Amino acid sequence: MKPNLLAEIQREHVRFTQLPNEKGHDSVWDFVRSPDGRFYISICGETVMPLSALLYEYYPETGDVRLIVDVEKAWIVNSEQMPPSKIHTSIDFLPDGKLIMATHNTSPAPSHKKWLYEQHYEHTWEGYQGSIVMIVDPDTNEVTIKGIPVPRESIYGGILGDDPKYYYFLGYMRGHFYRLNLETNEVRDYGKISEFASCRLIKDNKGRIYGSSYTGEIWRYEPDKDEVKDLKVCFISPHGTKQRRALIFALHSPRGTLFLCNNTDGEMIELHPETLEVTRHGFIHLRPEHPRNPMLAASIGGLAADENFVLYYGLESYHGTETMRLMKWDILNGGEPENLGLISPEGKVSRYICEMVFDDHGILHMVDVCGEYSPYLLAVDVKKLKSPGDDARAAIIESYIPPEFHMNNDSAYFMHIKAEKTRTLPLHRTMEWKNSSLKYVSAAKDRLYGLSGKEQMYVIESDYRNEVPTHMDIIYNEGYPVSCVDWETHVAVLTSDNKIVRVNLQERSIIQLISIPEGINPAKILCAMDTDKLLISDVDGQIYRVQGQDNEITAIDSLILSSPESHVICLDTSRILLSGKHDQIIQYDLAKGSLNILDIKSSFIKGRAFAAAITGGIVLDNGSIVAGTSDGMLFRITPDLKTVTSYGRLYSTGMLREFVNLGPNSMMGVYGGIQDAGHVFSFSEEQGLLDLGRPRVIKDNAEQLELDTEWANIHYISTIAYNPESDYLCVASGEEYGCVIRYKGVV
Repeated sequence: MKPNLLAEIQREHVRFTQLPNEKGHDSVWDFVRSPDGRFYISICGETVMPLSALLYEYYPETGDVRLIVDVEKAWIVNSEQMPPSKIHTSIDFLPDGKLIMATHNTSPAPSHKKWLYEQHYEHTWEGYQGSIVMIVDPDTNEVTIKGIPVPRESIYGGILGDDPKYYYFLGYMRGHFYRLNLETNEVRDYGKISEFASCRLIKDNKGRIYGSSYTGEIWRYEPDKDEVKDLKVCFISPHGTKQRRALIFALHSPRGTLFLCNNTDGEMIELHPETLEVTRHGFIHLRPEHPRNPMLAASIGGLAADENFVLYYGLESYHGTETMRLMKWDILNGGEPENLGLISPEGKVSRYICEMVFDDHGILHMVDVCGEYSPYLLAVDVKKLKSPGDDARAAIIESYIPPEFHMNNDSAYFMHIKAEKTRTLPLHRTMEWKNSSLKYVSAAKDRLYGLSGKEQMYVIESDYRNEVPTHMDIIYNEGYPVSCVDWETHVAVLTSDNKIVRVNLQERSIIQLISIPEGINPAKILCAMDTDKLLISDVDGQIYRVQGQDNEITAIDSLILSSPESHVICLDTSRILLSGKHDQIIQYDLAKGSLNILDIKSSFIKGRAFAAAITGGIVLDNGSIVAGTSDGMLFRITPDLKTVTSYGRLYSTGMLREFVNLGPNSMMGVYGGIQDAGHVFSFSEEQGLLDLGRPRVIKDNAEQLELDTEWANIHYISTIAYNPESDYLCVASGEEYGCVIRYKGVV
């Protein structure tokens, strides 16, 4: 029978409950059932109002709700800051029956017209201070606040480990996976596992935790090894890299497997945890109406299975109205998806279903969000539902344009680096994630080279167009790269086994190996003075001279870095500039062995001269020197080392580093350390200090929507490289789940 796609769910089998929305709450992002059969629901603010989340208990027999927690009253919410507007896919249950959960934010600060979380990431007064972890007693309504485990981060999903002293969670902004020890309050950061914004976690029968990246790569945390492993299993989209492919819903099957579905394609895969075999069951859409239109916002909404593991879920319709329909799929018995009708109780059209849960009587409870009538909850006796025929009652469908609250069409809010061409090199797709973090990148006329590795050293080679490297070769097995600098036509690499390795990138070979004597604990290579001479420093900041030809390493008396992040600027084959105490600038002549404290000073913020250490610098073509500090100040020194011109600060926190030559009397550099959201900036004497933006390919804004390349979001920039002949800028990620973004014609 051809399904009646315009019919509604049979009204006589549905109970409608309007959830509280008097203050403007319009969504729900957690709806769960506890081990003892109680239901809990988070009522959230989604769009343009500065609201805080509410936690209710829901009574499935009657549809009544009871307020347990108003987060605005349980936690101090500053009136100028972004509020804790959601509890998002993070509720779990402690052994004593209490609930553990975390807040999330997608609501604006009161003074903001729309949600500007990322734009205010480091803003002290108006930004989001960070999600809180809460433990709630549902019997007494008592709330215990554990605090903010990761400042500025918004927690987007959480799950309790099999060992209940550990709560695991995901960060929206950075895409990291974390663990909170509930006994000691220690927070462990396991690193980057997603571009950003991945929320769903599920455990298998052995307590291993699964999640995915935003673009659909499945990973697993193994508690016995205390490590994250990328499984090299991913959702496959018929639309390539067009849209997000993140794991959005997951279920345990009766045969010990995990059923995983992604958003936005709605591919249903079955993962066998022991063998990692994947069975691809196809898409959730009615046959043969897939693949679907990639421009729709979502496909699947909610996912639950009855006692026979027949799947029920919401499916976005094809009518240009974002109307959800209820679907059924007897997937284990070889069935196909079936239409049960549009979700539009008496014209209250559902635009999205966030969660579905069965009760003990086989009644399916599902929550509508983000529409004109949201949030509401429907209790559906699905056993009595039939696929609607031609005589079924037509649903009342109204056109709907949802509020645009991400500023996706207003370039004033875009954060990305703008260029004529943008191409991602997603190393996480082809390498083990642990090896995809880059320590070095260089840009040649027609290709780029990189150095990476967690246990060995890899040389990566790629052109500027393809998304798979031309070569990924291990050239050194005894250690991994720690610090790298250009050494004439080669690269000098400090490795983890205390060697200095001279690498020929084009030939992917080792030219020279220098052993560092026992008693020296090296930290980094500072610079190459000439074809045979390097400067390195140890963990105490002591600077050493390395003579490559003689394999000789000697300490330079009284020459010590002022801070671990201090940078040395090479003026010529003999002279260097570096910071002394506080804002002092030192010139040292290696040939003469002379140290001179200059009359000029580093630029600094008043009262913060202690943070004026030079962390980046370069000599321009006209002989002037551009330098940046650990406090983010940029300044220029005249060639005679007598005058300083200050250009101020790019941002409120974060160092300036990784300076590269851009062209005649101009340069580029990196803003931010490992905790900051990294930016690329430029400087020229004509234009001064300019922010070029963040290295990200987020295809939800008008300028990047049609890019035919993989998504990317680099938070910590390890290094950059620029080639003036090809006009390509390469920006490399310093985190696992690594990538390089290649820009031609940055504007």
